[in-house]
Amino acid sequence: MNIILKKRIFDKLYEDLKHAEIIDCSSFIWVVDRDKEYCYLKYEKSGKLWWKYPFFNNFFLLFSMQQHEYERVIADWVEEVLNCKVDTTNFKFSFSISRVEEVLNCKK
Repeated sequence: MNIILKKRIFDKLYEDLKHAEIIDCSSFIWVVDRDKEYCYLKYEKSGKLWWKYPFFNNFFLLFSMQQHEYERVIADWVEEVLNCKVDTTNFKFSFSISRVEEVLNCKK
């Protein structure tokens, strides 16, 4: 991927997710919007990343990218933000309101 495009994507992700909180809770790290009670990402410390398809699919429409093109970009961005290694990714995960509350109230 072109380094300039990747930087622009990263900059836009930082801007769009600046309101989200990073919450380290047990064996997972979550990226959650407290006000909207919405989870964008869930990172399992063993290296697996779950990402929310509706948000990221809409986000990458701006860059005319398909899932097979942007999935690695999400992983690279998460590696930069969390200083971790992403081994696998998956966009299929559910996150109920009660689970959001549980994560937001997590005491490591």
